[in-house]
Amino acid sequence: MLAREHPPRARLPLWRRLGWRLSASILLLTALGILVSGLLQYRAQEQWVRQSLGSLLLNIARTGALLVDAERHQQVVREARTDSAQYAELWGQLRRIQEANQLADAVYTLSDIEGDTAKFAVVSKVGRDDKDFVPVGLRYTLAREIQPILRQVLATGQPAYTGIYRSSSGTWITAFAPIRDASLRTVAVLDVDYRADVYVAQLQAVKRRLYLHSAVAALLALGAGILIARQITRPVGELAAGARRVVEGDLSAPVRVSARDEIGLLGNVFHLMVDRLRVSHRSMVDVLVRALESREGESGSLGRLARTSAALADGLELNAAQREGLELGALLHDIGEIRTPEAILRKPGPLTAEERSVVQTHPAAGVEILETVPLLTPALDVVGGHHERYDGSGYPQGLEGEDIPVVARIFAVVDALDAMTHDRPYRAARPLADALAVLKEQAGVQFDPRVVEVALAMPASRWAELLDLGGEHHAE
Repeated sequence: MLAREHPPRARLPLWRRLGWRLSASILLLTALGILVSGLLQYRAQEQWVRQSLGSLLLNIARTGALLVDAERHQQVVREARTDSAQYAELWGQLRRIQEANQLADAVYTLSDIEGDTAKFAVVSKVGRDDKDFVPVGLRYTLAREIQPILRQVLATGQPAYTGIYRSSSGTWITAFAPIRDASLRTVAVLDVDYRADVYVAQLQAVKRRLYLHSAVAALLALGAGILIARQITRPVGELAAGARRVVEGDLSAPVRVSARDEIGLLGNVFHLMVDRLRVSHRSMVDVLVRALESREGESGSLGRLARTSAALADGLELNAAQREGLELGALLHDIGEIRTPEAILRKPGPLTAEERSVVQTHPAAGVEILETVPLLTPALDVVGGHHERYDGSGYPQGLEGEDIPVVARIFAVVDALDAMTHDRPYRAARPLADALAVLKEQAGVQFDPRVVEVALAMPASRWAELLDLGGEHHAE
């Protein structure tokens, strides 16, 4: 009798084996975890980068709007001519803003904004002939995404920026700032555009590479997946921390990511953006300084005050943030005087009580101007406190002694020495020796005695060099 043959045992397909399912599930969860973590970090980083880019454009627009004379702009709109001296002056201001901030696209102003249309006023398009200029009053159809932002700017009088949007001419992010006349009525809007096509493409490239790396991670063991996840999230965390510092106004620390993957690419893009932000910040300050010095008629005077303040600060214990605030404050200390009439500022004789009260509002006006620009807020202590006196009899707040910020106390000494040793409309310069004697006499009254002590310890020849005095009679 023959033995019955048993059929061969069926082999399960690979996708039905429990071991493979467990292994595949673990690897899939690992890859999914990496993908979710990466996407969350990517979204957070995208938001930080967009906010930083929007803040950059907002600062440029806000600063540019301060430099545009509203009355002259209204005259240009009424005349609707591109060959007038008023148009040329406004065009030159906008062109300088564009070049100082390395903007590829023109900076322009809009007027008669109604619904989904507006009219071009002054456009910083490069050209030599009349035909190269954009006509004043040319109708402009507003993109749907920017209309609510423009309405917000017109309604509130506050600058704002859009999200990233697409139009027929590309992908953009735009900032608007109101141009207001003497009665604070918004008469036009300054528009600063930034072409974001490359930025969006790089973000999409980052996303695609993130998906690819997650797919590769599915083929690795759980331990390798955990290691990869850590390698991805650590540089993203560093980049997010760097972006947070930038948003808070700290541009001093470099933003570097050592990873050689898509996160490293994003890190390099962000680092380049921070470098441009730093350059734009410096350019913005330089534009303000040139504008202030042209108003005062003495080129280089603000730079001299900044250098001299830094030299005096070397003898005192200031941290890096205080030194930055002192330098920036020295450059912008009298920015509030743009609201003071020229007739009062240049009056050769004594001021009346009413005129003096007008002049004494400029520290508070300077604080009001700068406090809306995050990158310029380190200057507020000097701008708001450089006319306070150590005995409490100064203005605008009547602060006394150590209540006055130390950078304001330092700058007060430098400002007084510089003022006494240089000609003013109402008096001639005094010899350096006399000016130093006044410092000594006013220690504890107008000036901080400790700062005066450090100032008097510096050689007179050093003061003559810092103050650009030049003549031997100044150092006697």
